[in-house]
Amino acid sequence: FDLTGRVACVTGASAGLGQRAAIALANAGARVVGVARRADALDDWVARTGANAAAVAADLSQRDQIADIARRITEPFGAPDILVHAAGINTREAADDVTDAGWDVTMNLNLAAPFFLSQALVPAMKAKGWGRIVNFASLQTTRAFPAGIAYGASKAAVRSATQSIARAYARDNILAYIVTPGVVRTRLSEQ
Repeated sequence: FDLTGRVACVTGASAGLGQRAAIALANAGARVVGVARRADALDDWVARTGANAAAVAADLSQRDQIADIARRITEPFGAPDILVHAAGINTREAADDVTDAGWDVTMNLNLAAPFFLSQALVPAMKAKGWGRIVNFASLQTTRAFPAGIAYGASKAAVRSATQSIARAYARDNILAYIVTPGVVRTRLSEQ
């Protein structure tokens, strides 16, 4: 498929499935902005990808920073047409050990960031009359793991939120999808 002329943004682009998605979009001709916390890994990805790649080092779990992150995403190539939310965290806390901090960072990064970042970037998609939002879920969307309560809850909520986003914006030719991969060897799955 040819994405020449399109701008994409991929969260979690420093490693794993996010980086693979960023590579695939760039290989298809899109200009891609990768977002992640690890600036060094993003810089390596940009160096390998070339002029059609740019990086925004940011912590998406900081909800009060989403508006600024959205602004920074638009600087290299303009507002994205395609938004892929692959950033995620799994604190792997057992039921008796779930902490407020673990719960909050998981919900902020896995659930709140995709919604609020999409909300910030959708107006430009509406203005163009075209947009695509892709949210990554997990096997834990529908399968429970005792040491992943916050993660599983966040990914189940991502599924529901994606369905609502799809219905909310379909009339504007903004389509929302959920990708639910099986077990994939990444930094997250090795933790």
